[in-house]
Amino acid sequence: MTDDSLERLRRPEHTGENRCWPCTVANVVLVALGALLLARRRRALALTAAAVGGAAVWLRGYVVPGTPRFAPRLVAALPLPSDPFDHDEYAPDPSASGVAGADVGADGTADSLPASGTDGGEASAANGGTTAPAEPGSLGGEGLGEELVERLLAADVLEPDGEALVLGSSFDETWRAAMADLATMDADALAEATFEVAHAATVDTFENEDGEWVVLGDGSGEFNGETWLTRPVAVAEAGAVRALADRVDETTARAAAGPLRMFLHECPDCGTELVESTTAACCGGMTDPRSEPDEVLACPECRARLYTFAA
Repeated sequence: MTDDSLERLRRPEHTGENRCWPCTVANVVLVALGALLLARRRRALALTAAAVGGAAVWLRGYVVPGTPRFAPRLVAALPLPSDPFDHDEYAPDPSASGVAGADVGADGTADSLPASGTDGGEASAANGGTTAPAEPGSLGGEGLGEELVERLLAADVLEPDGEALVLGSSFDETWRAAMADLATMDADALAEATFEVAHAATVDTFENEDGEWVVLGDGSGEFNGETWLTRPVAVAEAGAVRALADRVDETTARAAAGPLRMFLHECPDCGTELVESTTAACCGGMTDPRSEPDEVLACPECRARLYTFAA
């Protein structure tokens, strides 16, 4: 097999430093059991199955479909003294740096308070200014409702492609240019640019080991009145509002900024190709092993979640 063929088989989001060892062990055990069952009838076939299965686990992280879904729940049902999936050291959390990261994973504790933003305040007064929220917010909403879709279709922001929707080519080009401009900005400049298109009273910045955040406030000084955007999300949404300025009204632009992230193919901040993943520990983000992990669009380089798909 050529190197190019191997590269096509690899799943870097589930291997290397992103590998979840509990999932790897679970898959190796299942491959071994399958090979043992085959060995009772056809030894050659069993050896082949073991070799192919082992290679798949090594190259792709796991070979059994749905491992991120069934493995945590299976282990949670076993009488073990501790849950090996209840951790955050196995893989980067796409939600964690942005994307809300939703289900960010780590608690986000920073070594110091965030740098001052354009209003000179401190981020997250309610939690001491040291912890990012579990889920990043949005300038508007997350849902792409029927009325919003109709407005975006009328403005050529979206266009039908069979039974699906895609970005209009002209808007896509304008949005990419706006994001490319914002991605070159430092944290304070990006916060200011986001504040200009947001419906907010204050803006600040925050940084921890997971990345940079733009923190928008309603002026109350309360944590519940803050909207936290990871850097990739801020670049995407501020860029979307800018690109929509000549097409729809401001309220519609802000409402569309979040839902439009589902149409991204590359990270708006670093340019890395986005991957569809889950918030299961083995592929980006912590999740309760007794609950269904979210399906997300994430940047494996920034460890940021760009969009969470509806269940």
